[in-house]
Amino acid sequence: MKKTIHSLLAATGLIGAALLSACGGGDDAPVAPADKAVAITFAAVNGSTPVACGTQLAGMGSTGVAADLKDLRFYITNLKLINDKGEAVPVKLAANAWQLTQGAETVSLVDLENATGACSTPNNTTATNPVITGTVPAGNYVGLKASMGVPETMNHSAIAGGVPPLDISPMAWSWQSGRKFSKIEIDPVGGITKPDGSKITTFNFHQGSTGCTAKTDASGAVVKDAAGNTVYTCTNLNVMDFSLAAFNADTQKVVLDIGKLFSTTNVTQENGGSPGCMSGATDPECPTMFSQLQVTFGPGSTGLPINGGAAQQIFKAATK
Repeated sequence: MKKTIHSLLAATGLIGAALLSACGGGDDAPVAPADKAVAITFAAVNGSTPVACGTQLAGMGSTGVAADLKDLRFYITNLKLINDKGEAVPVKLAANAWQLTQGAETVSLVDLENATGACSTPNNTTATNPVITGTVPAGNYVGLKASMGVPETMNHSAIAGGVPPLDISPMAWSWQSGRKFSKIEIDPVGGITKPDGSKITTFNFHQGSTGCTAKTDASGAVVKDAAGNTVYTCTNLNVMDFSLAAFNADTQKVVLDIGKLFSTTNVTQENGGSPGCMSGATDPECPTMFSQLQVTFGPGSTGLPINGGAAQQIFKAATK
């Protein structure tokens, strides 16, 4: 009888332990690690010199002219951190006016102008945003991957009354009914000479999709998306991919070297078309600049990244 009772008690203890384990109890129950908060800081440099509104830039362009910064803003899309297994893990963006998530797509506006010096224009503001914030699953992250651009599904959404940060009117690009992916402008000392000998002040670099037309259905009616926006197709997407094989968000920042961006372009000479490079397929100032982006350019091209932007040199990691 005693043997039977002991057997029953032992069996009951085993069942209880199994139930406790199944419910997540016990000292050895696995606990899912919390997500890791990340803050990716961006800055601009001219070589190794920090860039800021109100501080003159030295040695700009192929002629090495001095220049003043007038604007410096760009969109970063689909930001990912690369873990020690080589996996690119999407950053889940925090909700704020500078960052947007729609479905699987994300976009953030990095604004490095502060409306001082030559940046003091009606289109610029004192508000800046040098940091993209969010979370990633707990882990060891050793690199970064992203694109400079706006996802095609977001690019032609409404700007006036639109969703931040896609509602910034100076980033609107009316001639292509989309957005400027990057808006980087400088005023070379001495101005810019046009083919007719006249002078202009600002050399613009405006990157964005081109060859954009409204999509129509079989009846010829313009196609609209669920939000009522006209759907466009673009022959040249002109989104720049870049990756940093070694990057630590805790100790490093991502820097955009505008000196490198302009290094092979004569920013004191305008050879026709829009002032500077505005991404048009025949714009004479664009081939050298798109070469720095490592994006295909010119008539008949697709505006796609070359080898995933592997050879680009304008984005790099630097110590905070």
